[in-house]
Amino acid sequence: MMKLKIGDQVTYRPWGKQPNRTATVLGIEICKVGRSVKSCDLDKHENGTIVLSDNHWCYFDQVKRIIKK
Repeated sequence: MMKLKIGDQVTYRPWGKQPNRTATVLGIEICKVGRSVKSCDLDKHENGTIVLSDNHWCYFDQVKRIIKK
């Protein structure tokens, strides 16, 4: 189970052949529902986006690891 909340750090796979990056979660949006949330279970929601502290965003399926804070 991959529970994610704002403030956690994630390691994610960027687009292309770039190496994995680690950043802090600033925002989470569940796309199917179309609403911002403070936390979610990535395994229960197929589509969603995460706003990151490194001025990027990623989809839920790009998250490789969650580092709890």
